[in-house]
Amino acid sequence: MASCSVPIEPADLPHIRFHSEYQRRRRPVVIRNATRVSGERFRKLTEVEELVRSWGSRTVTLSSANAFSYGRARMTIADYLSTMSESSWDGKDADNKYYWFGEHGPELEELLAQYALPRFASIAVETLASSPVCPANEEQQGVGACLHRTSISIAAVPAQTGPSQPPALSFGVAPHKSGVPFHFHNDGFSEVMHGAKRWLLYEDKPPGFQENSTSTWWLEHVYPRLASKNMPYDCIIFPGDLLYFPNGWWHATINIGLTVFMSVFL
Repeated sequence: MASCSVPIEPADLPHIRFHSEYQRRRRPVVIRNATRVSGERFRKLTEVEELVRSWGSRTVTLSSANAFSYGRARMTIADYLSTMSESSWDGKDADNKYYWFGEHGPELEELLAQYALPRFASIAVETLASSPVCPANEEQQGVGACLHRTSISIAAVPAQTGPSQPPALSFGVAPHKSGVPFHFHNDGFSEVMHGAKRWLLYEDKPPGFQENSTSTWWLEHVYPRLASKNMPYDCIIFPGDLLYFPNGWWHATINIGLTVFMSVFL
């Protein structure tokens, strides 16, 4: 990819502009360096060596890497981190590949309690409590009422989320070329503490969608054949960046290098 096709804003983006131009209009955006300072402490706590030292004996739930993450497995953090790179992520058997993302129980409460919720996420939660989210083409369609929030539940997303509940944190660690194929759910934010994550986003169902194909398989076999009008929004985020994904947008992710990451679901 040559450049990021998702709109990019600086860390000092006014929250009024974020709400009016992105959250309310259901448009994705990358806010560069949004957590560069506020997230520094949590990045140190989530270095792989530190995770093994402090949390390695804890058992976590792994989720299958197909579109809606049906499968589950249990493994200690130390065992997972030592074996996660053994799987190939190039094929069409995503339901047989597992990685650590979401599905948190009390085993990680102490760690997640130290995560500083990004400023934009805090503002978004407050905004959702007082105003609905509208489709970007509301004026053209003449729609009188704003779009209702929808949700498809995957492993990292509670079946019921909304402005009356606190945001759901989904922490994970995954190897190079891993990721989740296209799916959609409520809106939220994503950032990486270490490594990088490539995001592919569509407002509607993506071409060549196969729920059991890995996102790397789609990137290598479908993406090169797409006409320019069918290309996704495409962007790589790095530590300090914050990506907002809108409610109902289809998205797939591919991790670049060993990646430690967090999503905040609203």
